[in-house]
Amino acid sequence: MARHLILLAVSATFGVSAHSFLHVGQLIIILIFLCFLYLSVGLSVKALSLHLVLMGIFLGAASFSDHRNNSVYHGTESRFIITFTDPPNIDGNSLKGFVGSEKGERLMLRYNITTEQEKAKLSQLLRIGLSCPAKGNLQVPDKNRNENSFDYQRYLLRQGTHWVFKADSISFRECQEVGNSIVVSIRNLRMKGITYISEHFPEESSGFVKALIFGDQTDIDEVDLTNYQRLGLVHLLAISGLHVSFLTGMLFYLGIRIGITRENMMVAILIFLPIYMILSGASPSVVRSCLMAMLFFLLLLFKKRISAGATIASVYMALLFFKPNMLYDIGFQLSFAVTFSIIMSSRIFLQYPQKTMQLFIISSISQLAALPILLFHFFEVSFLGVFLNVLYIPLYSIILLPFSLITLFIHLLLPSLGQLLISILNFTFILSNKAADAVSDLPLASITFGKPPFIMMTLLVISLLGLYLTWDESFEKCKIWCGIMIVLLFFQYNLQRFSPFGEVQIIDVGQGDSILIILPFNRGNYLIDTGGQITFPIETWAKRRKKFNTADDIIIPLLKSKGIQHLDKLILTHADSDHMGSAKELIENFKVREIVIGGWSEEHYRDLDFVSIARDKKIKMTVTKRGDHWAVGEAAFSVLSPYEKEEDKNDSSIVLLAKLGGLSWLLTGDMGEEGERELLSTFPQLQADILKVGHHGSKTSSSTPFLEQLQSKAALISVGKDNRYGHPHGDVIGNLEGNGIKVFRTDEDGAIIYKYYKSKGTFRKTLP
Repeated sequence: MARHLILLAVSATFGVSAHSFLHVGQLIIILIFLCFLYLSVGLSVKALSLHLVLMGIFLGAASFSDHRNNSVYHGTESRFIITFTDPPNIDGNSLKGFVGSEKGERLMLRYNITTEQEKAKLSQLLRIGLSCPAKGNLQVPDKNRNENSFDYQRYLLRQGTHWVFKADSISFRECQEVGNSIVVSIRNLRMKGITYISEHFPEESSGFVKALIFGDQTDIDEVDLTNYQRLGLVHLLAISGLHVSFLTGMLFYLGIRIGITRENMMVAILIFLPIYMILSGASPSVVRSCLMAMLFFLLLLFKKRISAGATIASVYMALLFFKPNMLYDIGFQLSFAVTFSIIMSSRIFLQYPQKTMQLFIISSISQLAALPILLFHFFEVSFLGVFLNVLYIPLYSIILLPFSLITLFIHLLLPSLGQLLISILNFTFILSNKAADAVSDLPLASITFGKPPFIMMTLLVISLLGLYLTWDESFEKCKIWCGIMIVLLFFQYNLQRFSPFGEVQIIDVGQGDSILIILPFNRGNYLIDTGGQITFPIETWAKRRKKFNTADDIIIPLLKSKGIQHLDKLILTHADSDHMGSAKELIENFKVREIVIGGWSEEHYRDLDFVSIARDKKIKMTVTKRGDHWAVGEAAFSVLSPYEKEEDKNDSSIVLLAKLGGLSWLLTGDMGEEGERELLSTFPQLQADILKVGHHGSKTSSSTPFLEQLQSKAALISVGKDNRYGHPHGDVIGNLEGNGIKVFRTDEDGAIIYKYYKSKGTFRKTLP
């Protein structure tokens, strides 16, 4: 029964995914799956018909869910009555979170807090169920503006949210309570618990305690969270079966010890689990764990038994039917994939009496199950994670989780004793996090594979299923599937080395510059500028926990998604912060072999943080000037500027003439009209098919004589959406179009990508 339910769950997945991604490749996979059911599993034509019907039912469920997901607003509305339906998140001077409107539509609220007093008042006032008048405007959520980046618009749509409500004012004095249901009361109790931990636990441990007890990871230090993600330990910070098993087991044991009958305790647990589900945030892993536990205890109450495989398949299909969009949630994918793999492999690790060996095998199985998902979303995996989980799972399940619960409970009753326990708990978390931080710098801590293409994802999943199905049946078959997986991973890891395609990307970093050049067969990976933000002094209360950084949030994820393991050259055109402001974070978190700066501008870099970090990492520093050049294969690069010391940093920009993919490219940094005139004087025959417009399209660059001389076919402008400088200037756009030059600009097009093979290529935009 369990096997058939699991196969039906696969068919249900095909049905839901067909609504969003039906294409020839998926139809072929469905056909192969049906052939597998008929030839290998031995299902009859009647049974195959059941699978097809189930695919149709779940396709219908996904279509119906999508049909209901419509907005009643037009985007012109400005007055609303908003109700806080989810815990509001106050971070520095920002208030954001999901709210409901008076028309019953879900909105994503964004509100800037103006004073420290207002922030303190909001921290006390805000709670779920509070309804307030508000004024502002509706904005369409941003789509992903760079290749393989997070699509915020799609994420919100799958949450039933069509608009970001940017509130100019919220009349908190006129707020009212709208109902006080049991669910609202439980969620407000959760908010109080989170606030209590924030107020009484040290900063080093409060985020972890909130994550373990209430499923709230927002206050975990960004560095610690990144380390746990890279090492494959982040699942320990999400409430899952580990927590539910511990709590239900503890409650059941305590109930029996004080004389409550087994039947009554089962009823009590069935009442407790839905409450705990809400109290802990109702994430996909929590919902999955609680529903599986509820089904288990419900059947046990009626003296019925069902296998773990049948349980997880039933819960999976029930969730998919009622909430099809959960399929695209990373937590949902990881939770079910890992749990399914452990259940399917239980006969394997139970053969070993040693608990350490069991834990090692479970850790290996879990890492393998998560591997395709992690590669698809995060582009890297940790092979050290298998060994670290053997240490960290007992640490969290046996020590930190129970200790956190006990510490919170005792601090509520006996604050003085609780404070002592908090100190011990905090010390334990600090040691644990320092160990993770140290290990994260080791060579195998994180290995970048890149985002697998569709066919590679399919083959990886098939090889994993083959491995699980044959693990305890045939050692020879198991070796074959292991070999296939190793070959696939080897090919994916070296995909860039085998690729004959080159690429030039104008990365959308907002108001700044960053250009990625990838040469065929991994002959060179160059990044020209890193982007960056101009920062202004801000009061302590208004500082946010996580500051946006173009290197951490845009460039490094992009590099990893392309399977790039290092940069051969980081070329910094000049020392403006919107061109090199994220160099420090880039070289801290990504391997760079050489940094290139312009001649006569060394003093501009001398006191910058990234220079000392580069020295510590022994990164080669090169000063370049006019006349320097290099060639790799068919690609050639010539430095046209700088040629002397300039007073204006913009005119001291490194200017490159590159020949790539059958085109000539003039990359000008922030060079202005003076620099353009000098170039024309020195290189009277200068022409370029593609011009990277200087200084983000400001009026100080792209003069008419310059454009007429170059005779470019296309112009690329790196500029921030709705930037405060009014770039690109209308006159510049007029000049470009007047010379018959096709204009690409990142504020309207997102990242601009030219992919080529030998001497031919095509441009494409990230935004439609």
